[in-house]
Amino acid sequence: MGANCAANLRSWGQAFYLYAPDYNGYLPHTDDEGRNDPPFTYDPNHPERECCYVDVLPPYMGQCRWRDYPDGQKPTGGFWQCPLAKPLPDSAYSTSFKPSNQGYHSYVMNSYLEQDFLYGLPFGISLQPSFLKLERCASTSKTILMLEQTLDPSQGYGQAGRFDIAGCYTAEDARAEGERHPHHRGGLGSNILYLDGHAGWRDDLWDRTLTNPRIPIRGDLTWFPYYY
Repeated sequence: MGANCAANLRSWGQAFYLYAPDYNGYLPHTDDEGRNDPPFTYDPNHPERECCYVDVLPPYMGQCRWRDYPDGQKPTGGFWQCPLAKPLPDSAYSTSFKPSNQGYHSYVMNSYLEQDFLYGLPFGISLQPSFLKLERCASTSKTILMLEQTLDPSQGYGQAGRFDIAGCYTAEDARAEGERHPHHRGGLGSNILYLDGHAGWRDDLWDRTLTNPRIPIRGDLTWFPYYY
């Protein structure tokens, strides 16, 4: 199952690389309308969310966009989901998130690729662009493009729990890391897709040496595409 999951991520990676030349080297946005306020439809304040990867990349793989699937009929298999990822009953999540109806995401983009949000942004620092240009990335072999997301609220925040929106969003940070797959050296970890398209296994994304492991050190090329 771990190999199938890694293959799914590589399929996403191929789609990113097919998309970028058609859009002057830019990648699609990390977030979709699910980040908007209810009823989670178009928000003129965030037009970039109309260009989320879950909506613009599937046609490159011969599939429908995420938004084309009606509520209650969102994809639960194929390249969309890790084969081992199974959501819990809706009652396990926040009252605002019902995966049986809204669907869920067991793969997510790295939020810090396009930090156009205030959380974790140092005072006085400008937001990043909403769309990342590949040629500007400092190290595509080191920086995370996508990661596996846990669907179990008790496993978020480094297994500390309290992650009652596990699986809700299309982009996340280290709090969402889902450790589902064994490594030949023992222990569980997750498959990671890097900006250069290769996939690897990691179990160290939740860095307990940081004051807030959700906020990586600015310029850490694991999460950020640029030096600062």
